[in-house]
Amino acid sequence: MKIRVRVWGGVSFLNALISGFGSAMAVKLPLEVEIKKSMEWDCDDIAREIFKDSGLEGRYSVLTFSKIPVGMGLKSSSAYTAALAIGAQAIKGHVEPEIAVSVSAKVSKKMGISYTGAYDDAYAAVYGGIVISDNIKGSLLKRNEAPQNWLITIGLKEGAKKTVNWKALSSFAELGKVVLKHLEKGDYYFASTLNSLIVASASGYPTDPIVNAAKAGLIAGISGNGPAYFAISEGSNYRFNDMKNIFTEPANEKYSVEVLSDDS
Repeated sequence: MKIRVRVWGGVSFLNALISGFGSAMAVKLPLEVEIKKSMEWDCDDIAREIFKDSGLEGRYSVLTFSKIPVGMGLKSSSAYTAALAIGAQAIKGHVEPEIAVSVSAKVSKKMGISYTGAYDDAYAAVYGGIVISDNIKGSLLKRNEAPQNWLITIGLKEGAKKTVNWKALSSFAELGKVVLKHLEKGDYYFASTLNSLIVASASGYPTDPIVNAAKAGLIAGISGNGPAYFAISEGSNYRFNDMKNIFTEPANEKYSVEVLSDDS
């Protein structure tokens, strides 16, 4: 028997390193894991830690299939850990997705994958939609369905590298709380613009891609700790100049689990 789990990548409206509160929106860049029992371990240490924390006994192999660009701030790590946590529960016979999200956040922090555990990213990966969370407490504040007419462009700059400056980001904590208030009112334009200008200022990313998209009236920003940019439009896709453009849309659907035969 094999278990296949599908979850989602995402983009950020609020970076949790700023104030401890985070917001992410799931997008239709899926990640799938296939898990099956094995004579020997055939997976990384992250998977083994997830299985241990989930109380799963035995040895397992894991295959991963992902359309999420890695290391770009598009939630690939949270999607991976969340999918593994759901898969471990599914093998045991009962899935409790909120517990899986908590396991993902706990292990992500323990293994040094995320500074805060990225509860918002894991919750969005599992449940879809737009998520606002308290990442320090590991609790959901709000989840909304994303508008179905939104078109999302993700811009990837060749050679761009992720930079993370926790101290600089946290110095904007009061502005982070302003972003949170606007998110709670559904003002994604203001929230995403301000959040991304904070991230760009703290981490040294160019602001032109954000400002140009915002001038066009679009919700835009830097996702997570970068270096990916994103813009949300209606009617036709926006294009970032001098970047690889990936076109996608919001994912409001929650995770899926399939039970497969070993030879499938």
